[in-house]
Amino acid sequence: MLRAVTLICAAMLLLSASVWIARGQMGKANQWAMDNALIGPDSPIEVPAGGTYHAKVMYPVPDGPLFPLNADVTWWIEPAVKGILVEAKSGAITVASTVPRGTLALVHADVAGRKEKLHAKLYVYSPKVDPLVGSWKVDSTQACKPGSKEAPVAQTTTGYDLDWKFHVDKQFWIGRDLGMQAGVQQYGAYEFNRAHSVLKLIPKWPARQSESRWKVSLDQAGDTMQLTSRPEHHGESSACSYMLHKMASGN
Repeated sequence: MLRAVTLICAAMLLLSASVWIARGQMGKANQWAMDNALIGPDSPIEVPAGGTYHAKVMYPVPDGPLFPLNADVTWWIEPAVKGILVEAKSGAITVASTVPRGTLALVHADVAGRKEKLHAKLYVYSPKVDPLVGSWKVDSTQACKPGSKEAPVAQTTTGYDLDWKFHVDKQFWIGRDLGMQAGVQQYGAYEFNRAHSVLKLIPKWPARQSESRWKVSLDQAGDTMQLTSRPEHHGESSACSYMLHKMASGN
């Protein structure tokens, strides 16, 4: 009987210790999330005139997207910008159609339990003038020939999950946001000639990567884009192309 009581007491002590350790680990994890919190899911925030966006306080997790932080948050825009509003508790942002293209606003978040406030820039753009702005996902590819300077990314069997991002400030980014292979394949500046539907990529990384020029074909809705290398550079037989679909923003 005494042995049974002893075993029960030992089990209870082990259970208590496990709970205490788990709580300690959970507390450390929660504190890490709080310390590494940021405004997302996009950075910077880019909203079309007449559009909406749902800002969230989030934190990074391994092999995955940003994860929402479970905390009370108060949102505001300062200095105030006419036509741009954010709901104080939900983070829902609305941009009036009258807000001029190129307008910049500063979004702020006060997170309960966090000493420092969070801040993010919000840019307003026009889909008609800036049709490439946003995140795009590769749908299918016709591989560029090895060594072709037109190929902006490595041609691999996993190239279908690459993200292409074009920002308001004329910067682009190609890579993977998520998973074990997350990382940047290429980034730099871009120029888009709407009159001739020509896109020029000017890489900053990798070093010594050649510039490339692409013919752009957008569907009527503006959410499907085909990029085809300019055939005058290498001949029709060496042309390669990417088909991309625009991804939904943080709504």
